[in-house]
Amino acid sequence: MVPFLRRFSYFLFNKINRRKTENFSEEKLIIDFSKTKKSPFDIKSESSYNAYPSKGSFEMGLKKAKCIAWTEIPDREYQDHIIEARIRLDSLGGYAAAGLTFHIRDDEAYYIALFSGKGYFRLDVVRDGAPKPLIAWTDIYEFNGKNFNLNIITYGTFIVFLVNGKWIGEISDDSFNSGRVGFALASYETASGETAFQEAGDEGASAKQNEYVCKAFLDYISIDTRIKSIEEKYKKWTDPLNINAESRLRLAETFAVMGESSKALEQIIKAWQRRDEAIRAVSSGEEGVRTKKELLLAARMSLQLRQYDEAESFIDSILEQWADSAEGKEAIKEKIKILNDLKKFAELKDFVLKYAKNKKDINYHTLLARCYFELKDYKKSAAAWDKAFEMNRENGVYAANAANALDLADKKEEALSRFITAGKIFLNQDNQAELGVIMPKLSILGSNNWEARVLVGKWAFSIEDYDRCITEFSAANKIMGAVKPKPEADPAHYYLWGLVLNMKGKNTEAVRLLERAVKLAPDYGLFRFKLAEIKLKAGIKDLSLAKELKLALSSMDDPDGKMAEHAAKLLRTINSASNAGKVKGAKSLKQNGKK
Repeated sequence: MVPFLRRFSYFLFNKINRRKTENFSEEKLIIDFSKTKKSPFDIKSESSYNAYPSKGSFEMGLKKAKCIAWTEIPDREYQDHIIEARIRLDSLGGYAAAGLTFHIRDDEAYYIALFSGKGYFRLDVVRDGAPKPLIAWTDIYEFNGKNFNLNIITYGTFIVFLVNGKWIGEISDDSFNSGRVGFALASYETASGETAFQEAGDEGASAKQNEYVCKAFLDYISIDTRIKSIEEKYKKWTDPLNINAESRLRLAETFAVMGESSKALEQIIKAWQRRDEAIRAVSSGEEGVRTKKELLLAARMSLQLRQYDEAESFIDSILEQWADSAEGKEAIKEKIKILNDLKKFAELKDFVLKYAKNKKDINYHTLLARCYFELKDYKKSAAAWDKAFEMNRENGVYAANAANALDLADKKEEALSRFITAGKIFLNQDNQAELGVIMPKLSILGSNNWEARVLVGKWAFSIEDYDRCITEFSAANKIMGAVKPKPEADPAHYYLWGLVLNMKGKNTEAVRLLERAVKLAPDYGLFRFKLAEIKLKAGIKDLSLAKELKLALSSMDDPDGKMAEHAAKLLRTINSASNAGKVKGAKSLKQNGKK
């Protein structure tokens, strides 16, 4: 489908004072331009278009790309009517569309139906100058958009469209129930893809050929307001027997793209009913064809409307006949959605095991894990979550889900291991929400585990619960002392612990812990920098700290030099250094930071 230009420049013309009439008398106005030189349309010279009678037609030519122009029949308003028009379109190598405007209330309120040179049709309602698609671009079967007969039937809120005697679309809309009729032309792009414009040297039929980006010709138009004729046409073109199933299905696809699920499903069902009636006419009791593409579309529309039984029926029809097709694979996905939404986990588990057999697909394992969990088969659920985690070790939720399942399966040690793994991932990702969720379990199961206590301490630090942070870090350190062989210590444990003690005014202990963090991670500049800072603030006037700060800065990213400036300020607190030494030290520190 070709997208409608979202930022279309609307050139709205004929802005003359009109005598508004509401004479909805029954009549049939016929204008055959091959038989008359008179035009019922307003003809007004415009810089963007020309419109005039020419060689038995009413001709309109646009001089600009990316614009719409229309001219109307003034002083005649119609309510229900049948419009019949013969239109020819010449896109002049570019892309254009021609059609009709109807129920025109004013320059900013009307319907516009356009038929493009690429064989598409659309209907928009324009309110307050803003167009809204009622039927987006729709492919018309066996239609080239160059020479066509158009019929528009309006009856109450119902609007029906015919091209070359064939039904192409219908809609119900109550925006406007009466108004004038006009002839419209739209240009989307020129043959060169650029806007073509040239001032007209003369008017009327003598306009130059290369003046236009596109042209359209209205050879004939009639407007019938006779109620009997309208009712007869309406009855004929709402009778399913007169409407081709393929045309309805094309319209259904358009409505689906527009998000109009109910309208799309209605057209699909009507198309199938038309086929059924045709089959029954020759063989009673049989149904017409439902293709796998149509069934899949019907299933998706039903699912969007939460019509689960109908959706399942359409899906099952596809799987019975075409399970291995491309549509069959899509049907499997839709069936999974349905069973999941309905919480039919026993059926979903069996369905996944039967149809979704790709064990390299992570969704296969997560679906089974969810089903097993809901069915209280926690061991299998944990195994499935572990499989998913093996495939994506950055997703801590998988590890946490496996931990929950193992906990419910009374596998406490394994559960704790998964919780610790998940906690480390969440901590590295700064995922406070997920980290907070697993904290209660981690605290209970890991009360005697140093890694668990360190994780809880780090989480407590992140939420500024410093008392709990000290408690957890102290407990972790005590547990580590009893573990044999002695586990590898976590430098961040001692660093954060030292920071909290420093905040509490316990600088001696803070320095000791930070020295341990530096010893465990000597190349990590932040630990070394913080240790020097705390020592200086604690009044330790050791000139060797300048060396420590330089060493720390050399292994730290300091693109704007702020850490170096901060270090220089710290050095000024050393009373024993001379003023000259301070300045020199500050400059050298700035030069040592990583840029």
